[in-house]
Amino acid sequence: MQFGALCLVLSWVPWSVLGVLGADLDEGFAALVFGLAAAGPSLAALAMWLMMRRERRGGPPRADVRVSAVWPVVAIVLGATPPVVAAVVLGLDDLGAIPLHAASVAAGVGGPLGVLAYTLVSGPLSEEFGWRGFVQPRLRLRYGRVRTAVVMAMVWGPWHLPLFFLVGTGQHAKGLFSLQGALFFACLFPLCYTILFVTEHLRGGVWAAVLVHAAWNAADALLPAHGDIGAVVQTAVALAVAGAVAIVWRHGPAEEPDRSGLKR
Repeated sequence: MQFGALCLVLSWVPWSVLGVLGADLDEGFAALVFGLAAAGPSLAALAMWLMMRRERRGGPPRADVRVSAVWPVVAIVLGATPPVVAAVVLGLDDLGAIPLHAASVAAGVGGPLGVLAYTLVSGPLSEEFGWRGFVQPRLRLRYGRVRTAVVMAMVWGPWHLPLFFLVGTGQHAKGLFSLQGALFFACLFPLCYTILFVTEHLRGGVWAAVLVHAAWNAADALLPAHGDIGAVVQTAVALAVAGAVAIVWRHGPAEEPDRSGLKR
């Protein structure tokens, strides 16, 4: 409850003020306020960590991150797959336009390094230390995998609501009361399960969540948009990816590392 309240204050209040003022999110001060508000989940997690440390209150055991080349590659592939597949399937008549579009978008934000910086900071780093670093481990002490993913999506989705009313955001472009808006929320359910897989089963921790989130954002931003049908294909592919992940997880090694009481 404390995390949720703090997260909403840090994010919703500044976003609401920007919306009321009709601020241009591309301008200096407004962009700074917007970015700090977007970091609400991670800032709230930091505040909670400092408070619990001071009060010596316990939390879920800290999971060790496996040093491996597997989970970073898997995280990037799983995150990028839905936008990539949607772009390829819906752009079969002119595949050459895809790299040209990506190059044009990248040039507008400072090239490949600009894309990397934007997609890492805007969303992944600003959010995931809260969602997957703080909330998800605590949910796993109470719930199984599917229920944890469902609850995570039900928390993560509404946090984005003010963005649908802020001109200049991707959510505003979709529209809250539209098919794309509905599919934005629907897509979070399979995405949360996929992220749970790479963070917990592959032991990538919060850094794996950052990579999945960043890969999705980068691919979605760089590749051509296809409106409602593109959103439908992305959601269908995200569901297929989560289904494949569930099969792999279910039929994986019988002896997994000790997860310290986590629900199966």
